[in-house]
Amino acid sequence: MIHATELLSRFAADLRYEDLPQEVVETTKKYIIDYYSACFAGMKINAEFNAAVEKLLMETGGAPECDYLLGKVKLPALSAAYMDAVYAHGADMDDGNRKAMGHVGAHVISAVLTLAQTTGASGREALTAINVGYEVFNRIAAAAQPGLVHRGFHSTGTAGAIACAAACAKLLGLDRNGIYHSMSLAAIQASGLIIIAESGQACKPLNPANAARTGIFSAKLASQGIESSVFPLESTKGWLHAMCDAPDYEMITNGLGKTFTICESYMKPYPSCRHTHCGIEAALDIHSKLSPEDRIRSVKVYIYENAIKIAGQIAEPKSTDDCKFSIQYSLAVALTKGRFGIPELNIANITERVADIIARTELIADETMEQRDAGIRGAKVVVETTNGRRFEKTVLIPKGDAANPLTPEEQRRKLKDCADGILEGSAQDALFQKILAFEKIERIETINLFSTKYKGGTEN
Repeated sequence: MIHATELLSRFAADLRYEDLPQEVVETTKKYIIDYYSACFAGMKINAEFNAAVEKLLMETGGAPECDYLLGKVKLPALSAAYMDAVYAHGADMDDGNRKAMGHVGAHVISAVLTLAQTTGASGREALTAINVGYEVFNRIAAAAQPGLVHRGFHSTGTAGAIACAAACAKLLGLDRNGIYHSMSLAAIQASGLIIIAESGQACKPLNPANAARTGIFSAKLASQGIESSVFPLESTKGWLHAMCDAPDYEMITNGLGKTFTICESYMKPYPSCRHTHCGIEAALDIHSKLSPEDRIRSVKVYIYENAIKIAGQIAEPKSTDDCKFSIQYSLAVALTKGRFGIPELNIANITERVADIIARTELIADETMEQRDAGIRGAKVVVETTNGRRFEKTVLIPKGDAANPLTPEEQRRKLKDCADGILEGSAQDALFQKILAFEKIERIETINLFSTKYKGGTEN
């Protein structure tokens, strides 16, 4: 039996900021910027759900420990991290990892930056803890895929709880044994179902929110000397075997401590499920080649089976939530409008022409579009017009992937698109610059990192 929990907890305990290659430090700062972009997008897209969650957290009360985004008062660390993770996943614009098939920053960064307010951690300590979280998440989730998603679990919540526990235990300065039992405590509480991608998608942020809260709770409990189950990951009754039939332990062990998986993760340029992105990219390319006289007769999308299962079940959305999880809709809108951003997450975009394209779109399972070892998770879009023209575009690695990253300019534009209406442009610039110098922060006193006012908000 591979002692996965022991290996990961030892890695986490031993990791120092000085062990992080400069590329990893710079990449981590980019992911923190992306995290805030996703939070602002989630505030816009998922406002009704956000308000309901915030109301309940306020009613629950507790010690005023930490700031949270847009907050007028401080909340307990558990609640503040929960709320920020809700924001971060609300628009599905948060980062993720292809092998892990889930999102990372929404829970790990929420948990770490919230808890850091209570410990007085430095920027370097937070960067180190964040990388512990990314390593644990990306490795254990990848080890359980694709069985995890086939069983109906959502790695963002299930693996996220364990990752957040490890990251928070690191931030609290726990030793190997403390980190081990933090992970164990989180493993027995891990939860999250992927059915939330099919309906009721506004509630999908519950999964990373629970992960962030569970992580902080587990680490704090372990800091009091509480010990949980041994072999929580690898036991036949442990997390890995609950998630899948045959865990791939090499996903955990290969390169541990040498290869940092945050550099293999992705950011999202479009506010929709990652499984829609290759189709959107291909459609945008084809849109640029269509003439006003072209009328679309058929659209064929050759794409991997998991994408169809997760984002191909809703052809014509009935709500904003549905729009984020529809390959057919996102592709039709991109073909007609030549863009797909936050304004496109609105069923008002379903014009007669868009509805007609949706009806003419066929999703075809193609196993060649997903090659795990080669880093491929793509789509081929073939469009034929009534006047006999044919367009074909294949996107194997979508924009935002490590092999096709967002440029600094694209990251700044994403922050602007997501934060406009919430944060003034000068404050956006200040936030951007502060995060670029994150390792120089001596003490993280506020999660917001702002010395300004939100539009319509209060000073933080």
